[in-house]
Amino acid sequence: ASAKCCTTDFTLSEIQNQMCGRMSSSNKRAKTPQQYISHTKSFQTDLYAHDCPHIQSHKNFIDVVNANGGSFSPEYKMLDYKFTKQNTRQMFLENVLADYNRTDPSRVYFQGFEWDDLYHVAKTPFGLNTFALDKNWLAITYTRHQLEKYFQPLVDNGVTAIAPSISMLLEVDKENNLVPTLYAKVAKDLGLDIVAWTLERSDALSKGGGWYYSTISQVLRTDSDVIKVLDVLYEDVGIMAVWTDWPSVATFYANCKGILLR
Repeated sequence: ASAKCCTTDFTLSEIQNQMCGRMSSSNKRAKTPQQYISHTKSFQTDLYAHDCPHIQSHKNFIDVVNANGGSFSPEYKMLDYKFTKQNTRQMFLENVLADYNRTDPSRVYFQGFEWDDLYHVAKTPFGLNTFALDKNWLAITYTRHQLEKYFQPLVDNGVTAIAPSISMLLEVDKENNLVPTLYAKVAKDLGLDIVAWTLERSDALSKGGGWYYSTISQVLRTDSDVIKVLDVLYEDVGIMAVWTDWPSVATFYANCKGILLR
């Protein structure tokens, strides 16, 4: 079975009054809508989905985080939506930017797979921190020259960081050590910060860790190897941040290393 359901299919009132927050999941063998959405992975949890959690609006979320001095990392999604002359993509970008006008731009880290969106943000007061999400898996096969040409538009347009998957940043050398990929080295050489995703979104590392660890699975033995992965990302790759679905491991590591959490 397959289904496609987007937030743009509903009004804010419908989302907040007729829906509940829950873990994102799907069951491709489902025969009913309920079966399709009721299939949380074994390594995830529905612990926080009881009593129909209320879904906040974007502005409500900003108010809560802002009141507690937190930072923001909003993502411009690649919308499956037909923009018009009356409702353009740039208007969409501006509407999102406007929601953050009452925040400190230094605490807002815009991200997106559509790099043109980030070129636009980079020209605004929120251009201090922009993360170019990258899912061009072929880029890890590029030569140094090809990578330099690939990254240069980001540098030229003021984007501050490249944000690929962990599998694009790490590889295994002849001595079975975890080491940075050429992709990671060239990005740093060009002055780009690096943000990795996603630390804990996979099954147990003792089982190989799944897609996110596909380039290094042959040297992963136990779940504690996630600390080794994180250490190489921080010390050798030089990441400025990491996305994780669960904060415990990243927080533990940061506390041990004396890294300031933002």
